[in-house]
Amino acid sequence: MRRLLLAVSVLTLGLVATSGVAFATHSPASQREVVGEYNGAQYALFLPYKWNGDLVVYAHGFVDPVAPIALPDVAPIEVAPWVVELRERLLQAGYGVAYSSYSENGWAVNDGAQRTRELRPLFDYYFPTPDKTYVIGRSLGALTTMLLVEKYSTESSFSLNLLGLISLGGSSVRVIDGALALCGPVGGGRKQTDYVAHTRALFDFFYPGVIPGDVLHVQATNYASDSPQVQAIVGSILANPNAAVSLASVDQIELPWTSFPELINTIVRVLGYNILGTNDLLERTGGTSPFENRSTTYTGLGAYDATVNASVDRFAGSTQAFNYLKAFYQPKGTLPVPVLTLHTTLDPDVPFAHEASLAAIVATAGSSKKLVQQNYNRYGHCNFSPAETADAFFRLANWVKRGVKPVSGALAP
Repeated sequence: MRRLLLAVSVLTLGLVATSGVAFATHSPASQREVVGEYNGAQYALFLPYKWNGDLVVYAHGFVDPVAPIALPDVAPIEVAPWVVELRERLLQAGYGVAYSSYSENGWAVNDGAQRTRELRPLFDYYFPTPDKTYVIGRSLGALTTMLLVEKYSTESSFSLNLLGLISLGGSSVRVIDGALALCGPVGGGRKQTDYVAHTRALFDFFYPGVIPGDVLHVQATNYASDSPQVQAIVGSILANPNAAVSLASVDQIELPWTSFPELINTIVRVLGYNILGTNDLLERTGGTSPFENRSTTYTGLGAYDATVNASVDRFAGSTQAFNYLKAFYQPKGTLPVPVLTLHTTLDPDVPFAHEASLAAIVATAGSSKKLVQQNYNRYGHCNFSPAETADAFFRLANWVKRGVKPVSGALAP
């Protein structure tokens, strides 16, 4: 059994200052908090004052592979306040909350699933056993959520013993009762990596030499908004805006935008995943290519299609890499518990088309009755507030507890 390292256990009867723990972790809505480390990951557990007996575990999204390991209420700094506000809303509604940093950053779908699996037994170790447990996954964490739902909704007592945290009698235990997948690549890992890689290959065609290397040969670099690389990308687009419009018009990617600033933002963001994430993904695939476009015919530009297809860089994919993305993860569509997805229709990071792909996969598997898909007609990645996210979760919980299935489709702006 691995040793459990408990960093902090706080009774939050008043304001408590704890050395070494970020302020974001402290919650005025929790009567008790536990912050610790297990299996190389940081975790935080929160028990509200008026607990309703249910637990929500949160799976965070992609984090720059070179960034320090940190709880999602601390980093990334642009997402942490959103996480804190969502946590507070759930605690105020009576739900226990738990989340983890994972022990890895980058394409950490498998590690994220394993570390998130451990949160319920950890919560049970310190607090009473939850009646129902829900998963909320954001961005790449939504793909982790699909893996958890399809593989780990029910755990055998043997599996729980292997976690080294809890011993339960009986043959199996339901450990996930419902899931909310937010703005995620739920159509599968390969679909998402294709989106990023096609965008990079086409950008290199329209703007040659602006980014060193190519789709699979990426130099580690600072990618902050004021960095030389981002400024070079933006400058090249401003110098030749028609090429950016053409890039966004290619059918194989269909970059979302409604204004030229949005188009620039979309291109910069997608290229960021290539620059920040490619080397991490290649390490996970044993250095083999997860991208194949040798037989791709790029369309959407009319007579100019022939020029694009004759000149764009071509790359050979690897069965080894494809198998990795299938394992971590390609949803199979067999849903043992209710799943609600929420997406913006103009998501620059994770295309809304993932939702249609998931619906088709689930329909083929015969599980459509367990899937509800809702959306906001907006531009932006995960561009819904913590309040809107909490409302989506409450719809999921009402479905699980009372059988009131939400209606799929667009929500009011």
